[in-house]
Amino acid sequence: MKRTWLLIALFLLLGAGAYYTLRLKKTQTGSHVSWDMDFAVKNPGDIAKIFIADRRGQTATLERQGDTWIYNGRYKARPTAVQTLLETLSELNVLFIPPKSSEESTIRGLAAEGIKVEIYGKNGEKLKSYYVGGMTNDERGTYMIMDGAEQPYAVHVPSFIGQVRVRYMVGDDNWRDRTVFEEKPEDIQSVSIEYPQQKSESFRIEKTDGAGYDVQPLFSTTPRSKSPLRKGIVEAYLLQYEKLGAEGFETDYPLRDSVTALVPFAIVSVKKNDGQEKQVRFWPVSIQYTTVSGEPFVVRYFTDVNNGESFLMTQEHVFGPIFRGYHFFFSEPEKPRLRN
Repeated sequence: MKRTWLLIALFLLLGAGAYYTLRLKKTQTGSHVSWDMDFAVKNPGDIAKIFIADRRGQTATLERQGDTWIYNGRYKARPTAVQTLLETLSELNVLFIPPKSSEESTIRGLAAEGIKVEIYGKNGEKLKSYYVGGMTNDERGTYMIMDGAEQPYAVHVPSFIGQVRVRYMVGDDNWRDRTVFEEKPEDIQSVSIEYPQQKSESFRIEKTDGAGYDVQPLFSTTPRSKSPLRKGIVEAYLLQYEKLGAEGFETDYPLRDSVTALVPFAIVSVKKNDGQEKQVRFWPVSIQYTTVSGEPFVVRYFTDVNNGESFLMTQEHVFGPIFRGYHFFFSEPEKPRLRN
């Protein structure tokens, strides 16, 4: 009788242990996991390169160069997008193991629509390689499988509700930095703005040999102002170029060629001390009207950078401070005193 009770107790103990082990495996996170569950790179600082590819042949390669990330070896990557991805890569945790009944369909989905992700360290070593699939039915997790593994998992980021697949983006407009101008004033050699329909307000700022600047009309038909430059006005104006970004890209806008064939509102050219130049053209696209007088005012511009390098949407409230006229930089002439 005692033997029977001992066997029953042992059976229950083993059963409880097995249940506990399986349950732990389904929710296990951190460093004590099997290799095929360990999706996270705990220290984002160890990551030097990220490669992403979808089944349609689109790829994205992000490489760290100092404090900057470069996209596809050509463009500066959008910092906020990179930071979001790095946080995701470091926080991935297994949420649960898919049930056996759905395991086969999960693997088929990963094979058909999965995004391939490869993560490399500073010495070129491959840190992680896995596939990212679709969402779980409850939309709390995303199916993933490690490259070379047989077991898929539902993975999540604990601080984020929803699928993480959207953070593994491909396509130029998703990753490219939207900054139009990012120039330190001391690095600027000259700035010119042409207003094709207001030529008398077009101007050019040129750095002189000393610490000063010369402001002159862009066209010889405009007489030079006889008034003195306003103190500190050029330095304050050049500060506006430190960080000017676009709302978004309009690369696939169907009437893009028609827009760029029109006369622009403004053409802004910036030349740096090292000889690099950038030319940006603006066309009003979104116009609203004041409620009181009914006067129109521009809200947004189509914007072309370097004759087709980028085509973006920019906002007046961001770029308006650089749209100044020639006479803005000069003091009004002193009025003569009346004599008795």
